[in-house]
Amino acid sequence: MKAEALKYIEELQNTAVAATFNYEIWWTYKEKESRAKYVNTMNTYTLFFQTSIHAHFVALLIALYRLYETRDDTFNIPGLLALLEKCNDFPFETLAELKQLYNEAKKLWIKVCILRNEAFGHRSKKYSITDAFKRAKVKPKELRELIEKTENIINKATYPLDRSSYLFNLKTEAAEDTTRLLDDLKELKEIRSNQQLEETY
Repeated sequence: MKAEALKYIEELQNTAVAATFNYEIWWTYKEKESRAKYVNTMNTYTLFFQTSIHAHFVALLIALYRLYETRDDTFNIPGLLALLEKCNDFPFETLAELKQLYNEAKKLWIKVCILRNEAFGHRSKKYSITDAFKRAKVKPKELRELIEKTENIINKATYPLDRSSYLFNLKTEAAEDTTRLLDDLKELKEIRSNQQLEETY
């Protein structure tokens, strides 16, 4: 049972990491100060960045949705909690704490669920994409909060099983890599503009 739980947790860790990376890249594109700095650069490659922003946002939603869906034939947090409940030596106090954290996270996940089911994973006939966003009322900080709650759940579940915690520490690198890409493109744009000026004169 312990080995099965650890395998289950590994799958959830991978999905949480995917959610984190996609959030950090998407937010680097969308965050107000960053966007002001790089908007001209992104407008030089309009189709690429429009597609990239959309793709990372959708990938974020899909990963977050997957973590909390309630199907019994997929890896998800409700399934993990059910599995841990069957582990006789898993601390009751920790399980109770995990259930509380799950209930808190689920309130945020419902917002993700609306966007995934009505606008991106499926395209509702009943609601427009604008309607779906109005119904979800989701803010970027809430998506980050859901990721952080998920990381907390995963680590609290892992520690009693093998006295370890997963280091979700690559989120900064994802943002930094995206910023470096934008800086390089910005510099290239400036070099080309200067070359054109020199050719004019």
